[in-house]
Amino acid sequence: MIYSKFGTALALLSKTQSAGGQVCVQATADGAADIHEYKLADLTADDGSAEINAAVAKLPLKVFENKSGRRRKPL
Repeated sequence: MIYSKFGTALALLSKTQSAGGQVCVQATADGAADIHEYKLADLTADDGSAEINAAVAKLPLKVFENKSGRRRKPL
């Protein structure tokens, strides 16, 4: 089981990775509908970091839509 640094059980949904290589996970807290983002350093697990790394490795990478359309020109 994966927990936040405050001991709340989390359901992991997806992960992101910054250009600098920092991985964050998106998760819902136990019983809540809101999705929050957590740094890996802020997570704990029953079996330690090996459990966290295994769970994160299975998560899909969250892809952001590239909105590279044309901008409107001012009148």
